[in-house]
Amino acid sequence: TLGGIGGLVGGKAEGLGGLGTRGIGSGKSGYGKGGGLFGATSQRSLYARPEDHRDPGHNPVELPSRDMLSTFAVDVDTGSYTWSRRVLRDGQLPPPEAVRTEEWINAMDYGDTVPDDGEPFAVHLELAEHPWQAHHHLLRVGLKGEVPDARDRDPVHLTFLVDTSCSMRPHDRLPLAKEALHTLVDNLDARDTVALVTYAGSTEVVLEPTPAKDRWSIHRAVDRLSNGGGTAMASGMELAYELAERSFAAGHENRVMVLSDGDANIGKTSPEAILTTLESYAGRGITLSTVGFGRGNYRDAMMEQLADR
Repeated sequence: TLGGIGGLVGGKAEGLGGLGTRGIGSGKSGYGKGGGLFGATSQRSLYARPEDHRDPGHNPVELPSRDMLSTFAVDVDTGSYTWSRRVLRDGQLPPPEAVRTEEWINAMDYGDTVPDDGEPFAVHLELAEHPWQAHHHLLRVGLKGEVPDARDRDPVHLTFLVDTSCSMRPHDRLPLAKEALHTLVDNLDARDTVALVTYAGSTEVVLEPTPAKDRWSIHRAVDRLSNGGGTAMASGMELAYELAERSFAAGHENRVMVLSDGDANIGKTSPEAILTTLESYAGRGITLSTVGFGRGNYRDAMMEQLADR
């Protein structure tokens, strides 16, 4: 998974729209920056339907004398940070279970320099005394990958699965997703392709895999997106992956990207059930990212689990 669409082909992105502006892997993505809240006249009304967050728990202290090995994951989820940032900007505190420490750490730019010796990544170390625990120290280990020139990136074949159910009607959901998709299209090039699938009460192929140079057709397809119906996410996922196979190219970036508030209420509704029929696609090189929209009934656990697994 990636730290939002900004990291896919580069760009310092506040949300989906920054795709492709500054070279592969340099992006950080956020969503829902600013703006009002649909139907939010008070904190009570905002959380009339609880957010779906799950406590990630805490890792115990490990003694190196018993376990001296540590591993690093290369995925850069940032959803917990961007969601919490929006809550804080609205003058409230996020619930503790919504704060996943590693996603806050991943979201920050530490200014680490890129490797200059031909290696795929550089290692940066910083040591400091613990601010409140005597005789303890904190060690930051930062990994910084190389950042190829944007012109050297691999072509991308993107299949967007857009939630068009009734819950996506507020201005910070489907309207924001459409605005972001328009910006994204203008940052792709002739080597790339875009396909578009929607799901609500039923699923629909809005746009077959289309070369990004045919911008007019893609923009017109995005403009046609509208709300209505329930949320058959599982059926939409299956259709999106079938469509992604049609544009699959070995050695390129082949990705399904889900734009949703994470609410699923028709058919298979858990991440475990949805992913059961899709695991084989990842093995063939079609990967998945999720971009979350909205507040109030945002299903954080669904979006995080789909991408993480």
